[in-house]
Amino acid sequence: MSDVNLAGSRVRIGSGSPPSASRRTHRRRRRKALLTVHVSAAAGLIGADLALLTLAASGVGGADPPAVYPAMSLVSTWVVAPLAVISLGTGVRLAVLGPYGLLRYWWVTIKLALTLTLTGLVLFVVVPGLDGAAASAVSGRSLPDARTVLYVAVFSVAVTVLALMVGLAVYKPRWRVPARSRR
Repeated sequence: MSDVNLAGSRVRIGSGSPPSASRRTHRRRRRKALLTVHVSAAAGLIGADLALLTLAASGVGGADPPAVYPAMSLVSTWVVAPLAVISLGTGVRLAVLGPYGLLRYWWVTIKLALTLTLTGLVLFVVVPGLDGAAASAVSGRSLPDARTVLYVAVFSVAVTVLALMVGLAVYKPRWRVPARSRR
């Protein structure tokens, strides 16, 4: 028998006996706490993206650019980016520690790919782009009309993709990834 430290918990390998009830209860509580953080971050992300969509639409509608784009920049930097990273981190940890695994079921794999993509876009495209838009708006330069409409499209797609991921998490389709693909 040997002890292994797995995700902050000592697990005895080869003991032949199931973990004690108190250990299982502790694991369940930790998983529920992690799930609570994950769902809260994901819900916050949807709300923040809806706020950005609203601001982008008001920018297209003729609202004052020096008010709209700095607000969008602040929301993307201080709300969306941290929530995206938290959602990604907690989602990966839940998948690895939970019964579904990271690459066992298509719905988890799809959610992982979408979350990685959205998080990367937020960190490396949206936040820098909105910082530039905010700087342009504050300095009095106008943004091209195509760029203002692009923000509406980007945040509309983001909200739609997040809603799709919620649907996958709720319905949990039982499609399994073929074993040879997981190697």
